[in-house]
Amino acid sequence: MTKLIENTLQLLNSSCAPEVMAVLDPNPSELMEAASILEHYRIPDSRRVKLLALFVLLELARKRHANVCFTSTCLTRKILDGDYFQSLYIQLAMQFEEMELVRYLAPLLKKYYIRQALGKEESEPLTFTLQAYLQREQAAERKNRAI
Repeated sequence: MTKLIENTLQLLNSSCAPEVMAVLDPNPSELMEAASILEHYRIPDSRRVKLLALFVLLELARKRHANVCFTSTCLTRKILDGDYFQSLYIQLAMQFEEMELVRYLAPLLKKYYIRQALGKEESEPLTFTLQAYLQREQAAERKNRAI
């Protein structure tokens, strides 16, 4: 699992534009939890790294966009960083050919941001959503093999 996390962070560091100066600071416990979830599925290691990278970018975008208020001295930086991580997520998802993940997460992310804008409590952790996606994908593969 440590190798997965190291490879993911290396991929993200090489993918981030240095001029943006966005700090990659994923929550270690969320990172470990997501890596643990990915370890339970039969997917190639290279794809695990890519999926974990996409997960990290979404978590970072959500983290930057959280608790944004007009009185914050770093309002612009938080918004720009969150938007950057969100757009990098889309860019890398396209590059990694993970658009099915994007399609799956899009309505859930929209609901999350609407709830956040309305000041409502956060939705379920992104790790639950990742696991649900992988379960759905695995069930579809089993169904296709049965046919």
